[in-house]
Amino acid sequence: MTDKEVIEILKALSVNSRIQIIKLIRDRKLCVNAIAGNLSITQSAVSQHLKVLTNSNVVYSERYGSIIHYQLKKEKIEEFINVLSIILTGSHK
Repeated sequence: MTDKEVIEILKALSVNSRIQIIKLIRDRKLCVNAIAGNLSITQSAVSQHLKVLTNSNVVYSERYGSIIHYQLKKEKIEEFINVLSIILTGSHK
């Protein structure tokens, strides 16, 4: 993982709403409407947050007909955690 990728993920995770979205989609796929309903924020806001999370490569989407479901890319988060651990402590987890 490059330094640029680490920085993009850190930026993406710097907003509370995005952390809340990650918690929701950590173990299950959800559509924008479901995420918005769980967080009591607008669908438009959720879409914007998901765009940032997708662009930082920590969330992926799958289309089911006309509905798109989002889920966390756990392998990318694990890689990020390992790289961040090395940066901060100099050792692997």
